[in-house]
Amino acid sequence: MKRFSEEPIPLGYAVAMTHRMQAAKAKEKVSQYGITFGQVPFLIEILHNKEPMTQDALSKALFIDPAATARAVEQLEIKGFVTRKVNPKNRRQKLVSATDKANWIKGDLRSSLRETMQEMLAPLTAEEQKTLTTLLSKVCEHGLKP
Repeated sequence: MKRFSEEPIPLGYAVAMTHRMQAAKAKEKVSQYGITFGQVPFLIEILHNKEPMTQDALSKALFIDPAATARAVEQLEIKGFVTRKVNPKNRRQKLVSATDKANWIKGDLRSSLRETMQEMLAPLTAEEQKTLTTLLSKVCEHGLKP
């Protein structure tokens, strides 16, 4: 029985299901680094940013609730992947930065995530994968506009 190809499904549902399926597949791979799949976007964004960033900026970059960001960052700090320091320009803010431990796993973590995505994209040709990536990137860029 083909659950998703009998009739077109709404795009939002398809994107959400794809994300959940990838999360289920990636869960085991990322757990070897001592993190959960839910912590991955935070760690990747912090690593990508290179400079210390506020938790508020992290929340906004990921479109995630500040309370959820605070919990994820706290867990990443406990596990030794990030540090939080008081912002000298605004003592009410904490600046978050990646530790050497986070930088050490960065390449392997990205490889694991890439492998999982390749598993998800296996039914598509290389051209279809490129088209899908291009179109979703375009939608994401548009979503960043105020």
